Amino acid sequence: NFALYDDVVPCFERLRGAGVRLGLVSNTSRDLDEIIASFALADYVEVAVASVELGVAKPSPAIFGAALERAGVAAGDTVMVGDSVDDDVKGALACGMGAVLLDRAGRYDLPLTTIRSLADLPALLGI
Repeated sequence: NFALYDDVVPCFERLRGAGVRLGLVSNTSRDLDEIIASFALADYVEVAVASVELGVAKPSPAIFGAALERAGVAAGDTVMVGDSVDDDVKGALACGMGAVLLDRAGRYDLPLTTIRSLADLPALLGI
């Protein structure tokens, strides 16, 4: 059972409107294409990689590498936004990607680029 936060679609609309390409990398055993379809996100998400399909999970470089390869982009031209310090942020940074911690509850006080809402992401990216 999933639900989208209210800030997801407005953020995705703003990013896509600015020409930003979006991908989804998830440690899940679920079919990401079904999830994307069920939330009507197909117009926003171009690439989706699930750990179940690769047999490896974040923070493995292999899952990030698969997403980068599918998107046809270099790690240095990307930013991973995620809510896990170890899986998302450290995993992405170890692969040469940029990283932003989405800390909705304000639980962390770390020297990381952090936002509390996806509504803050476009401005952080200069959009």
